[in-house]
Amino acid sequence: MVTAAAASAGSTEQTRIISLPFPPEEGLAPFTRADLVFTGVDHSGSSYEVRLFLNDPAATADTPRTAEHGYAGRFTVFGHGGCYGDEGHCEVPAPSADPTDLRPAHPLTPLDTFVTITDALRRVLASDGTLQTVTLVPVSITPQRASRGPAPELLHFNDMSLRAYLTSTEADAEPSSRDS
Repeated sequence: MVTAAAASAGSTEQTRIISLPFPPEEGLAPFTRADLVFTGVDHSGSSYEVRLFLNDPAATADTPRTAEHGYAGRFTVFGHGGCYGDEGHCEVPAPSADPTDLRPAHPLTPLDTFVTITDALRRVLASDGTLQTVTLVPVSITPQRASRGPAPELLHFNDMSLRAYLTSTEADAEPSSRDS
């Protein structure tokens, strides 16, 4: 897991670059699925999307979303557009410790999301041997396409992690003694 504080600004200040070496040890780690998981994503401001590029720290909002440029996917945040309530109205309270409190979470509670990057990670591992960086490119989503552009000020999250899953199948199982 890597915290948002560990992200560095890209060369154009439009992006956030996170060092996330994978596999952590020598050799290729087998996996059937890989997800980038983001926790504590803020959605109190304007709507935006975050484009994800693997091993391309120079990626910007203008970088083509193609495999050759390390594009891995995106997630979209539908923002609330700011707070217009009374003072304290938009402050997210701490979660209740009472197990009988069944009230829904505050509407501005930060969200958790993920992007499945299985194919993109396999491409990177096949060509580069290892994943070194994930570049996050936040882009504003405005009603008029001409007004859309880089929006690093909108992206706030707690942490990001790469989760690789291995699902064993019948073919992976060792032959039993009755199969002999």
